[in-house]
Amino acid sequence: MPSASRIAILGAGALGQQMAQHLRQQGRRVAGFFDDTCPSATTAEGRVLGPLAAVATEFAAGRFDELLLGIGYRHMARRQQVFDELRADGIPFGQFIHPSAFVDASVQLGPGVFISPGCVLDLNVTLAANVLLYTGCLVAHDTFIGAHSLLAPGVRLAGQVAVGERCFLGIGTTVIDSLALGADVRTGGGSVVTRNLPEPGTYVGVPARRLR
Repeated sequence: MPSASRIAILGAGALGQQMAQHLRQQGRRVAGFFDDTCPSATTAEGRVLGPLAAVATEFAAGRFDELLLGIGYRHMARRQQVFDELRADGIPFGQFIHPSAFVDASVQLGPGVFISPGCVLDLNVTLAANVLLYTGCLVAHDTFIGAHSLLAPGVRLAGQVAVGERCFLGIGTTVIDSLALGADVRTGGGSVVTRNLPEPGTYVGVPARRLR
């Protein structure tokens, strides 16, 4: 049954509009967007309610019930900063799981999680706060994905993988089982991770190696 809560999206760019489209297609109510770059515009997916500074005021006025973050992979530190500040101000973050995704009953999801079509989350997977999975991600058993991370389309994580905070795994990245990725790790498209990556940085190739 569609939720009656009205969801606002922070970020009116391509990611935010894609999120709004998924929400509306499943009967969810999108109140609008907040965006500092176009604080009074109307997008194809709805109107902009104001800049970031207006979030608390608009929430207090009853114009939305929950928030989701549409800040993309180019601004990972900002994703965390905005999320933490708004949570501290008492703004509630919603969740979205597309009905075409398989999410095992044992999966644990933090606030602000967004799961796109065709994803698979297996036994005992945990997604921490503000994690976004693009279309077709496969997350195998006992894997943990740290807060504010983004997984691009077609990412595959084998069992017992640990992904740190603010990671961005590029399209088609594969991580073999029982590996750990530290905070602020980024991978290029098609990378295959075959060893632990404790240091922040960008890793590309097969096997994935850090760019100098």
